Amino acid sequence: MWVYPVQTFDRVISRLALHYIDDIAYVFQAVFQALRPGGRFVFSVEHPIITSCDRAYQAGSVRQGWIVDDYFAMGPRMTHWLGGQVIKYHRTVEAYFGGLQHAGFVVESVRESQPQRQQFSQEETYRRRQQIPLFLFFAARKPSGSV
Repeated sequence: MWVYPVQTFDRVISRLALHYIDDIAYVFQAVFQALRPGGRFVFSVEHPIITSCDRAYQAGSVRQGWIVDDYFAMGPRMTHWLGGQVIKYHRTVEAYFGGLQHAGFVVESVRESQPQRQQFSQEETYRRRQQIPLFLFFAARKPSGSV
C-alpha cells in the first residue's frame, strides 16, 4: 500500500479513477491523513447506475438503453470499456458517502452530472445523455482541528 505524507496537502483531486480501486476505505483514510486540517478532497466516479450492470451494452454500438440491476450487490464487475474488458468496483451512492464519513470527512457536496443543452451540437445526443447521470461528484473536507 502507498504511504502518503501526513498533513501535507490542502487539496486532493481524483478524476474518474476510484471506481477502479478495490479498497476504497484505505484510499479515503490515506487521503484524510494526507490533508491538512480544513483540506478538501474532491473526486468523481462513474455513476453507480452505470457500474451496477452493463447487460444492455452491445459491442460496436452506441449504448441506447440502461439496465440497473444488482444495485445493492457491491463489488467487482467485469465490464466493456474502449473495445476491451476491465474490472470496475461498483458501490452505491450511500457507500461512497458513508465511506467518506467513516474516514472522518465532512461531506460538503454530492452532485450528479446533468447535461447542459448548450454543450451539445446534436439534439439526439443531448436527449440520450439526459437518460441517466454518467458521473457522480463528491466534495469533502477534513474538519479543522483534525489530526
